[in-house]
Formats: sequence, structure tokens, C-alpha cells
Amino acid sequence: MTLVPLSPRYPLTPRFDQSALALAAAIRDGTLRSAELVEHCLSRVLAFDGTLSAFVEVLAETARREAEQADKDRARGKLRGPFHGVPTAIKDQHLIRFTRTQFGSRATLGGLWSPVDDQIVRRIRAGGFVILGKTTMPDYGLLPITEPDLHPPTRNPWNPAYTAGGSSGGAGAALASGMVPVAPGSDGAGSIRIPSALNGLIGLKPTRGVVPDDTARWDRDGLVTVGPMGRCVEDVATLLDVLTPEGRGHYAERARHDPPKLRIGVVREAPFGELDRRLVTAVDEVAARLTDAGHTVVERPCPAGTVDEFIPIYQRLFANLPILAPGRLTRTVRWMRDQGRSNDVTHVNRQLGRFIAAGADAMAGLDIMLTPTLATLAPKVGAFQHLEPREQFQAVSPLGAFTALANLTGQPAISVPWGSVHGLPIGVQLLGHAHADGTLLALARRILADNVAMRAAS
Repeated sequence: MTLVPLSPRYPLTPRFDQSALALAAAIRDGTLRSAELVEHCLSRVLAFDGTLSAFVEVLAETARREAEQADKDRARGKLRGPFHGVPTAIKDQHLIRFTRTQFGSRATLGGLWSPVDDQIVRRIRAGGFVILGKTTMPDYGLLPITEPDLHPPTRNPWNPAYTAGGSSGGAGAALASGMVPVAPGSDGAGSIRIPSALNGLIGLKPTRGVVPDDTARWDRDGLVTVGPMGRCVEDVATLLDVLTPEGRGHYAERARHDPPKLRIGVVREAPFGELDRRLVTAVDEVAARLTDAGHTVVERPCPAGTVDEFIPIYQRLFANLPILAPGRLTRTVRWMRDQGRSNDVTHVNRQLGRFIAAGADAMAGLDIMLTPTLATLAPKVGAFQHLEPREQFQAVSPLGAFTALANLTGQPAISVPWGSVHGLPIGVQLLGHAHADGTLLALARRILADNVAMRAAS
């Protein structure tokens, strides 16, 4: 398995610097105990989270009990899933039994206490995981940076002066610093792929409906989906199998096989604003590798769309959120929600239809589209705090310029690490047709192997 490196600020010993699947195999064969692995991860949380703020809550004692039980179950030959005994963390929008869920927001008045797990957490447990705690997110997941009023900003392990992204920023920081080896995130406009690119990780937004969860109650357009993040494609694919009811996708198996020869469209221009040309260089390098591998690579224009056209669709999402104390929302989330409640439904539907049509046109005659994951390099923590709500949303939008389309169309998309600029990771994005998740994973595996080989040769 090709494992992307951790931030050099947070090295692991060879014993623990392995994929989640390799760690699970060591637990199965008895060369590693779950309790030992969980204690190691908890020690890293204790040592590093004061700087990074990846966790909003650490469930240390519960995790220790779960790990001891996992070791006892293993001794009896009872394994719960492919990640038996491996620690992970859950984004703070999911219900974990006997804990509070805050959605990154003070508007939950201290959090919603639940006596039960939600369906995502139930699948995570069935996959064998030990839950270490809850990872941070921005206020109700709105922004692609994790800087809510609830706790200190979540920082990038590669350079803590910069953002870890969002909304799955806590998961990204925890993974890139070795606090956990693999984790789920969620993605409404790039919230898995943005922190994956910024933290040097692999992150997949699955096809709409592949991973059912409870957001359908308020996400009427199906923008948001849960998906996997990790340091190797095999972990990401297997976690997707875990998240999929009854493992019906067989994504781990599909990711192991090289994809067929594909027709790939390369996008080198952003839909709006400036595009950092160093990110285009990364796309060009990947395109050259794909051509060498026998794929047909053609240039394509960027799908049309502006921030102003996107805003009403996202406002509708936030207008439907059940919020206990709207007055305690951050200003930008409150603006988004208030505007969404007064928007014309017909106009919003028309805007959504235009984006869906633009996505279909962009993919016509292609199997895959290749773009930068982001249009800009990582911003510094606090760079947008002084801006008024609309200005703030527009200022952060280059982080989602290439990612949001897949949430509107429902197609799958994956971010793959490819080099760095000034010591901060960058990534490229692959988009496919609906239910081409396995093809994306297989192609990502080849790209990642080429990346590691190229960097080693240089």
C-alpha cells in the first residue's frame, strides 16, 4: 500500500506508521493489541491537540474500555469488521451514544445529548473501530475553514499558522498528525476534499445516496454526504465499504484493480477568480502521467458557474437546519440561514438545474474530469475573520471553486495528494460519473503510486 506521509512535525515510529488495515492485521495476528494502539493515539492527542485543536471532545476512558473489549473479542476469535480494534474519530455532527453533539456551534446550547448512536456511528462500530472522540468542524459546517466560536481554530499540522480546512478540518488535522489512521468526514461543497488537499490526504465524496445518513431530513437537495478520509487508497476504499450498508459497494476490491483506459478531461482554469498557477502545474504533471499510462487526455473548459449563483442553493440548505438558538450562530451562518428563508423557491430550483446541466455538459464524452482540488493555496488562520458575512463567504469560496459542483450534481469526486508548495500539501481532484466511485479509487491508487515514485526519484 502506498501511504502518504505525515507532516514531518509529527513523525510516527515504524511500528505505528502503517495503514489502518495493516494495524488491523497486526491486531488480528496478535502482534499488536488494540489497547496499545489506542493508548498510543491518545498520547498523541494529549501531546498535539493543544496546538492543532482537532478534537472537540476526547472519549479517552470509553475508548480504553472499547479497546480492552476488542482484545478480548479477538482472543475468542470474534472479529467485528475489517478495522477490528483500530481507533478512529467522528465528526461532531454525528450522534454518539451518551455524548453531546454540537455541530461546531454555540447555537446548540451546550450540545444535543443522545442515548443512541446514529446510523453512521453504528456502521463505524460494526466495522470494528474504537471511537477516540469527536473532531472539530466550523459552525454547522458552513465554511471551508474550521474557526468557530466554540473552540480555538483548527490548524494545519504541516504549518500551524495555516488552516486545516473545513468543514472536516478536525478529521484532516487528526489524520495528518497521526492521532488516528483513518476517519470519516462529510462533504456539502468540498468539506472532505478541501481538508484532504490542505493536509496531504486522500478524501472521497461518494456518489449521492451511496452512504445514507440522517441529513436527508433537512438536506432536501442531497448536497451533503458522508465519506472516507485517509493516508492510503486501500484504507479509504475499505472505510467506504464500512460506511455503505451491508458493504454492497465492494469498493476495496474494485480499488485493487487498475482502471481501464479512460477518456479524461483536464480543466486548467477556475470557474471564477484567480487560479494559482502552481496548482495548474500539479494538474499538468498528473495529466502527463495519465497519458503515459495509455489514457486519452483532452483539455476541457471549466464548467460555468459563479459564487452568486451558488449562494441561494446553499442558503436553502441552511434555512432548513433545525437550530435551537439561531441568535448564537456566527454572523455568516446566521446571514446564510436568514437569507435562505426569504429566497424564491422557483429561482433556487432554476439555479440548481443550471448547475446540474453544466455538470452534465462538462462530463459529456468523458469518463473522468481532472482539476486542481482547490483554486488557491492554504490561507492563514484568521485571514477572513474581519469580513462581513457575504464578503467572508465570497473570500473563502476559491477553496471550493472546483469541489462544489460534485455536490450539486451528485457525482463522486476524490482529492489525491500531489506534491507541495512552500511546505504545504496540494492536491488534484478526479470527478466521475454517478457510481464510478470504484474507478476513481482505482485511478487514485495509480496516481498516488506514481507520485511517490516520482518524488523518490527526484
